[in-house]
Amino acid sequence: MLHIGCSGFPVPATRYLREFMLAEIADTFLGIPGPALVRRWKREAPQEFVFTALAPRELGVDGFKPAGAADAAWEAFLPVARELESKVLVIPSNPETPPGKVNRALVRSFFEKRVGEKLPPLVWEPPPTWDLKECEATVKDLKVLVARDPLRHAPFGKVPRGYYRLPGPAGFKSRYEDPALEQVAEAVLATQSTETFVVFANVDMYADAKRLRKILDL
Repeated sequence: MLHIGCSGFPVPATRYLREFMLAEIADTFLGIPGPALVRRWKREAPQEFVFTALAPRELGVDGFKPAGAADAAWEAFLPVARELESKVLVIPSNPETPPGKVNRALVRSFFEKRVGEKLPPLVWEPPPTWDLKECEATVKDLKVLVARDPLRHAPFGKVPRGYYRLPGPAGFKSRYEDPALEQVAEAVLATQSTETFVVFANVDMYADAKRLRKILDL
């Protein structure tokens, strides 16, 4: 099963919910949306619509070092994710966090604390400079999926789910030109995961997601 969508609502939510069947809720990264707004999203979405949710920036802003603000943000985030019946919770790192043994240990410690909690599947988005194999080895036994960028990483193999995040080929303000989107499409088609999520998170996410669907003839 393939889901294609955007991180956040690049157009009014009412319109977006009619055009796509996946949204990664991004409001939760910078704050917690009000209960009425969350209920409206859920009410207006089609029955088969899929929500995922982006965890608060407080978690990874300091490399996942334990902090009261991070704990409070996590506890405030979870009710929103549950209200939306989020299929995946996406935990982003601060992209500026340098690689190394100490910072990998902090990541592992964070996810170890989540093991006993009843949560949807967790996806970790590591900083782009970190080695993918080292990231996957850090959390593999914790059943945490590491997000991939289809322009930088190999397609997912035979796993229950694959989660691609597309931050823009040259950062948030860049768009995916046709050759890059063709490469993304090839990666998606080569993916063997049972359920695959493709989430655009760049400035032209709405147009780029629609163009990818056209290339894939969806």
